[in-house]
Amino acid sequence: MGEEMQYYKVFYTDRPLPAGEEPDYFFIIPLDFVTKEEAMSKAFKLIFSGAVVWKIEGPDGFRIDRKEIERQYRIFKST
Repeated sequence: MGEEMQYYKVFYTDRPLPAGEEPDYFFIIPLDFVTKEEAMSKAFKLIFSGAVVWKIEGPDGFRIDRKEIERQYRIFKST
């Protein structure tokens, strides 16, 4: 048996969500990516298109929340 593939998951919604509010988990959509870089790139594209990226989770306990994702997006956008 091979080792289980571990993914980075981007959780997002395309429904409006004010900062600080919990999402309706019924509308959260997970997307799987092999690398952290792919996950972050997709998260930035989703934010650019108006979606709300709720969190990114990955192997070995990696987790980044909405606030940090949006902070990194602002940095990315300003470069």
